[in-house]
Amino acid sequence: MAWFNDVETSDGNTFTAGRLYLNVDGGNINVVKFTVSNMVPGNQPKATYTITNVGTINGYLDLENIVVTDNENGRIEPEISAGDTTEWVGELSSVVGCYLFIDYGGDGWFSTGDKVIFNAMTSTLPGNFELDEPINAGSTTYITAIFNWWSTSNDNQAMTDSFVLDIGFELAQTTGQ
Repeated sequence: MAWFNDVETSDGNTFTAGRLYLNVDGGNINVVKFTVSNMVPGNQPKATYTITNVGTINGYLDLENIVVTDNENGRIEPEISAGDTTEWVGELSSVVGCYLFIDYGGDGWFSTGDKVIFNAMTSTLPGNFELDEPINAGSTTYITAIFNWWSTSNDNQAMTDSFVLDIGFELAQTTGQ
């Protein structure tokens, strides 16, 4: 007696992890966009970060580990006369506005359709922004930062002061990471 039979195979199944990989301005090293000296009221330095997902899977962009460090750099007579009472803490970040936005056109200026991230004094920047901004594999987006020093009644308190701004860019696989 004979029975029918047939055998097929599924050999060599391979699984390879995707790559989530972020570049800022074409690389994966620290990017310094601002080195501004002799800043005065009326200045408006700006720069645009080019954020590229050079990986193989889609991701979501957040800004992380934002730190503003004010430096007094010594108090001179005009600062003291203006009411500067802190010997170790500078005031520059409290008179310079920070305008961050997702610059979909990449032209460095806010346009219709762009997305505001932050628009207030630099000293009030939060430690992170859960942007959840999608960046597909192989795609690029732009974040522009404009620092506006419009004249205020406290400008003299910031004379000779400086601040350092640190920003981390994070590309995550899902939102809310």
